[in-house]
Amino acid sequence: MNYFEKMLLNYLRGSKIKMEITGFDMDGFEKLLHQRLKRQLEDIEHIVFSDDFTSDAERVQSIKELFQNCI
Repeated sequence: MNYFEKMLLNYLRGSKIKMEITGFDMDGFEKLLHQRLKRQLEDIEHIVFSDDFTSDAERVQSIKELFQNCI
């Protein structure tokens, strides 16, 4: 992210700009986002409590990969 993008992002975060997107279903988007985040937390829980991993380093690596694949 370059300097201009960072400045624009900071401006948009701090401002009270309201945007409407025609045809965008906010309720559906929120539901989808909630389901996805819930699934991610369940995946992390599985990694943390699973006996499939022999070390904490493997657990940490698996969680890192989980988040890298989300982007």
